Amino acid sequence: MSESSVSYLCELVHESCSWDTTGVVWPNAKALLAATPSASAFLIHVPDDDGAPLVQALASRPGQTPLIVIGGTPPSHATVSLWLPQLPPVSLLGAALAHLVPAGDEARPAWRRKADMIIGNSKPVRDLLHALDQLASASTPVIITGESGVGKELVARSLHYCGARAKGPFIAINCAAIPETLFEAELFGHERGAFTGAVGARTGAFEAAHDGTLFLDEIGDMPLAMQAKLLRVLETSEVQRVGATEPRKVNFRLVSATNRTLETDVRDGRFREDLYYRIQVYPLVVPPLRDRPEDIPAIAVHHLAIIGKRENLRLRLTADAVEKLVTYAWPGNVRELVNTLERAALLADNGTIVAEHIVISSAGSTRLAAASLAPYRTAKAQFESAYYSQLLRTANGNISLAAKIAQKTRKEIYDAIKRLELDREIAPTDETS
Repeated sequence: MSESSVSYLCELVHESCSWDTTGVVWPNAKALLAATPSASAFLIHVPDDDGAPLVQALASRPGQTPLIVIGGTPPSHATVSLWLPQLPPVSLLGAALAHLVPAGDEARPAWRRKADMIIGNSKPVRDLLHALDQLASASTPVIITGESGVGKELVARSLHYCGARAKGPFIAINCAAIPETLFEAELFGHERGAFTGAVGARTGAFEAAHDGTLFLDEIGDMPLAMQAKLLRVLETSEVQRVGATEPRKVNFRLVSATNRTLETDVRDGRFREDLYYRIQVYPLVVPPLRDRPEDIPAIAVHHLAIIGKRENLRLRLTADAVEKLVTYAWPGNVRELVNTLERAALLADNGTIVAEHIVISSAGSTRLAAASLAPYRTAKAQFESAYYSQLLRTANGNISLAAKIAQKTRKEIYDAIKRLELDREIAPTDETS
């Protein structure tokens, strides 16, 4: 389903009672299913319990068509894809729908047909997906950078499974977790009797990744001696096991990742400059969660579905819970978000997660060093500009929603937009929540 269709559906569900994807009101499930056998989604708004029979009847709908129920009491049917106690703001509902009702296969990148690994429709995510599509058919070395917890390995797996090497192996090695004395045996493998304890031959990561992808996570933690040997493998496409006399040919695509600044490590002598230029052919930057808050609802729905399936629970987010998720900066990124949802699932009654169940860690607070403090007026102006820009992006330009999130009046929001000259960046709307 296109972004415009999702937006249209959101407007419809805010205006009427029971809607299918064509925007027509239907009196019962039988008529609804007969008239729309290939509907992309069913949205049912039940302000009281009268809609329970309709919800129950739609449990027998064809295929895996998503069913979104809004209002009434929490349905007891496992086939309900998403339940919300009340109508949420259009922008928040749209984010959930965009994930639950994806575009047709012909319009989706190849990797999305294999696994929904990268979730979101924000501009940073769209740029990332576009880059993955460009790199899919190539064997070019790629380095993925980003903060801890943003999902760099998921990006690497997506790159592998959308390309020509998808049928080959994907071998992941965490360089930060390997003792320096075991690095060579881990990557190159060894022959039987090569050293004390080598009771049998072992295939190294280079050979295991033949005709596939080798993912070296935290490559900045690789010892200098191993960096030289890795460079040699990349130049010759040959590896020699520890204790072996003959080299073996290997053919793999190298994808590496780091949350460090390799340029600084090169300058300080902790990373080889020649290897840096060898792996830095095409850099991919994974945006932190705070730069794409509009993706948070869809990510939360996705991971709650995984948690619910594992724990045999029917988990749902209320509108105030979604609002709390969207307005937090998430310094731990997606990893922190998932851990927070795991805790919320344990605290929730009857699977309904409310704002009180979203427990935010106090360790995530930002602290500024005294040396970096700017004059008060300058800092205040910078903060206001950044805050209101982020606020309007989060609310998708909806002034009513922005005022609710910021706990301000609509007039105060409009005054801030005018004072900070933000009207050129985001076109605000007058939609009421």
